[in-house]
Amino acid sequence: MGKAPSQTTVARPVTKVGIGLHTGERGTVSLLPARADAGVALVLGSGVEVPANVDWVVDTERGTTLGRDGLLVRGVEHLLAALWALGVDNARIAVDGPEAPACDGSAREWVALIGQAGKKALEAPRRVLALPHPVWAGGERAWALALPARSSSLAVLVEYAGTAAARQTLWAPLTARRFASDLAPARTFCLQEEYQALLAAGLAKGGSLDNAFVVEANGYSGPLRFPDEVVRHKALDLVGDLSLCGCRFAAQVVAIRPSHRLNIELAGGIRAALKPPRRSPV
Repeated sequence: MGKAPSQTTVARPVTKVGIGLHTGERGTVSLLPARADAGVALVLGSGVEVPANVDWVVDTERGTTLGRDGLLVRGVEHLLAALWALGVDNARIAVDGPEAPACDGSAREWVALIGQAGKKALEAPRRVLALPHPVWAGGERAWALALPARSSSLAVLVEYAGTAAARQTLWAPLTARRFASDLAPARTFCLQEEYQALLAAGLAKGGSLDNAFVVEANGYSGPLRFPDEVVRHKALDLVGDLSLCGCRFAAQVVAIRPSHRLNIELAGGIRAALKPPRRSPV
């Protein structure tokens, strides 16, 4: 057997500045190197560290929010997806502001930022855990399933009856190359009927056609990057949310009508399945 690949971190600090999709407030994110086995963690405010795992998820309404000690950060799923898919195992994410920059509504700029930082191999082997059994989440209409496999892939279905998106399906192996080319460029969207409700709920304050598109009854608010950009973006979100398992694992994941809430439920189930059982006291 060959030597296990090494863990990685970013080779040098890099920074991204921009407005948040929902808060509309300016935010700064800096990716910083981290030691082996540190994992990925967000650093909020004056130094509050929030591990990037499901134990610290505090909200899943129109995005994934992590928090600790009263400090919160929204919209981290696209960045986390890029780190996980591109093979960055350890990093500190310093966040100044209540929300990560929306960029262009996709993960494409995060992929470019990680490329700018470069990756550095660390003196520790990477562990990819085997899923011991299938993990299920959801209900009758919307559900997700993770199956043991030798490599990771996604199968996703979305359905928006009465809109141009209609029903879309996607299957993709979860490799760095396929993520960067097929999933990362897919942008955030909302349905035309949802837009006013989002504003009334205090969301989408930073939304514009520069960082999102609208799905209408008979078309879209502008040109698409892919004919099936809607399902590709849902797959991108799924990758980011599954990274919150807090470790690397191999699985075939099937998601039917996924949402951040469903994704996090599945991530929690996978995390629990991968944890070694505690020994009973003698």
